[in-house]
Amino acid sequence: MKIKTVAYKGSKRKLLENIEHYAREIGAQSFFDGFSGTGIVGAYMRSKGYVVQANDMNHSSYIYGKVFLRGFDVEVVAHHLEVMNNIEPVAGWLTENYSGSIWRKVKPNALTETQEMMSMSWGHPWTQFKATLVGGMAWRPLGYTKQNAMKLDAARDYVANLSGVCEDNRNALIFSIVLAADKVFNNSNDQKSALKDWTTAAKRGVKFISPTLIEGPLGEQHSGNIIGMKLKSDLVYLDPPYTHGVLYASCYHLSDSIAKWGKPELDHSYALPRPLEVCYRKNGETAGGFYNKETATAAFHKIIGDADCKRVLLSYSDAPRNTLTIEELVDICSNYGTVRIESKDHRLCMQPKNMRKISTNLKEFFIVIDKKGR
Repeated sequence: MKIKTVAYKGSKRKLLENIEHYAREIGAQSFFDGFSGTGIVGAYMRSKGYVVQANDMNHSSYIYGKVFLRGFDVEVVAHHLEVMNNIEPVAGWLTENYSGSIWRKVKPNALTETQEMMSMSWGHPWTQFKATLVGGMAWRPLGYTKQNAMKLDAARDYVANLSGVCEDNRNALIFSIVLAADKVFNNSNDQKSALKDWTTAAKRGVKFISPTLIEGPLGEQHSGNIIGMKLKSDLVYLDPPYTHGVLYASCYHLSDSIAKWGKPELDHSYALPRPLEVCYRKNGETAGGFYNKETATAAFHKIIGDADCKRVLLSYSDAPRNTLTIEELVDICSNYGTVRIESKDHRLCMQPKNMRKISTNLKEFFIVIDKKGR
């Protein structure tokens, strides 16, 4: 079964069978996903018959989890999706802030001697090309074409104003809009910026489709800080954001804004405008306890120590800029039970080829902690 969900840094789609293997080993019947992200792990485990609880601080992740773990009425959702697909586009918050192109400062790159001569000799259109290479101002796309943004605005307002629709069905419709927005957003990696040219996918029209309906025992999705949360399950799975610079609330602020639809005040100084609440550095705030070595160490001790379970399973990628080394993480885990480590080759970077980012293999480690006395 193909589970439809959004693109995400650190997605565990290719690790699902491995994760379920560690649950089967101990005859687990219940499963807790502490950092649910796209919701795909909880969805998969529910489809395999586990009673799933999940948690994530991002509101969009809360919506994904609610849909996957609670379900929805297929006929009711299909009816409203038909209305949304035929709705008249209307300019709104997304259109105003995230559509079309903007004249903005661009990062400098090296300008070769040949390119300099061409720029001086040819003039326009080399003016903009030169500005891009040496640093200056240039036209850059925002997230959506105007027509797509207007369609998304109209559909999200439609769902916000629906009456007589239960929470599960409303969540499914919101998930559908976030999925549609993700498909036509002009960057497949994150929502901190848009690519310099419109992609083929971004120029396609918006289409609203039903989220994947998961069959299995009813589960529950939570939304809050996992530190101090009561984690009671046979297996607790943790894949925390322990990499410097990967601030998920900033990386996926658009998905959160669409899910909440509070139309927040924005800081337009970024390549893509951000809600003020996720401008952590400017606000003098930290994004969470896992982005600092000292606080991450304390957080892991607290979560693993408090977990009421037979087994804790940790995912760890040996990517650059990790807050803790795997040796440090294993040292923490060894205080709470028997520890073993297994690994799997994994892709480091899934960014578009035209971004010219290096994509190499890395090791995805599974740290298995069988709790003392269980």
